[in-house]
Amino acid sequence: MSEFSKNQNSYGKKAGSNRKKNKTEFFVRKNIKLNSNISNSSAENPIIQTDPVLFDFLNKLKNLVLQENEEIPSLTRIYHKEELISETFNEVEKESDSFFHSEILCIRNAKEKLKTRYLVDCMLITSLEPCLMCAGTILLSRIPKVVYLLPAKQGEGISSLSIEMIYSRNFFPELFYIPTEISKNAFKSFFKARRKKFN
Repeated sequence: MSEFSKNQNSYGKKAGSNRKKNKTEFFVRKNIKLNSNISNSSAENPIIQTDPVLFDFLNKLKNLVLQENEEIPSLTRIYHKEELISETFNEVEKESDSFFHSEILCIRNAKEKLKTRYLVDCMLITSLEPCLMCAGTILLSRIPKVVYLLPAKQGEGISSLSIEMIYSRNFFPELFYIPTEISKNAFKSFFKARRKKFN
């Protein structure tokens, strides 16, 4: 069993336990930094070192980044009771369609595999905090746990949803923000290459 999955309650807080707060950001555990410089370093983040799910995810992300790709390096996986059931990469450029985010594709594949409308026993892991479009799909799919490795800009991610949205849906996933240098550098390199290409 993944150490992260086994001990997830010690890494994050449930949304329903602190309704008096006026920002969704309160529900995101943001202080799991420990030593987050895990790229080419012997002093790796202990969570990553001991958790095979996160370790394997980062290795896959590194391999994808090494490939020349027009897509933003957004990798998403969904686990169902410790089993990897869906893995997708952004296809926005490939399909010329802004709907094809990795989270949307991953959720769709997981539902097809499980033949269900709701992913209530699942955990979603993604390299970048889900955008508002993906956040809506996550809420409607009732995914209880979402892990991301890089935050979105203020107001653009799932952690920015209003408290009114939480009340209206009567559901909100546990959010786990685990910063890593691999994910951070992947996006920095991508946008640097894009700027070079169009300048």
